[in-house]
Amino acid sequence: MRYLMLVRASDDAHPAAEDTDPSTWFEEAVRRGQRLAGERLRPPSDATTVRAWDGAPGAAGPATVVHGPFVELAEHVGGFDLLEVSSPQEAVEVAAGHPVARFGALELRELAPHDEPDPDGVDGDLLPGDATYVLLMAGVPDAPAPDPADTGLPLDWVAEMRRRGLDRGGSPLAPAEEAMTVRVRDGRTTVTHGPFAELAEQVSGYNLLAAADLDEAIEVAGRHPAARHGVVEIRPTWPF
Repeated sequence: MRYLMLVRASDDAHPAAEDTDPSTWFEEAVRRGQRLAGERLRPPSDATTVRAWDGAPGAAGPATVVHGPFVELAEHVGGFDLLEVSSPQEAVEVAAGHPVARFGALELRELAPHDEPDPDGVDGDLLPGDATYVLLMAGVPDAPAPDPADTGLPLDWVAEMRRRGLDRGGSPLAPAEEAMTVRVRDGRTTVTHGPFAELAEQVSGYNLLAAADLDEAIEVAGRHPAARHGVVEIRPTWPF
């Protein structure tokens, strides 16, 4: 089973010196085959949010671009890791070993099964090549309900992005109610069942992109079906 682990920390956190370097955790998780990929992300101030609906049910509208994340939280997403584990308990153990667990929080979101097999017969969760941006899809209040005509269109979007050499993998996520949030304080691991925060806006999927620049990332995000009944947050990756 696979999980998207969202790494959350606040700007005013004061981690111990030994908790600022995750390289030992990376190496061990890779050695054990538990970490497939991951990226540090630029701060929320560098985020861009895109939607393509005008308020009418199912009606597409011109893309609206807002600079900033789709929701402001004190403990924001500073990075993510794609984990492969044998059980939820193993996912919690892996998350608890991450240094950020000692001063922030690790939100575990299981990847949902794809509605259709990958059109190219490859592992659609993760494709070879570097990513320059990650798209985080989310539902928001007052957005129009998904249009039945959009059924299957994510596959069309994926196929187009692959033709353009931009797709680096992605997946829908299991409902936020099934999330687990892991923290470690004073050596004690606590697991909260449910999303990191009880909000109407929750991440529902992700996609990695190899876009040349923000303009291209905005263009392709606005074409994703999720932008027509929610929002797509664009976050630049930030290599260590």
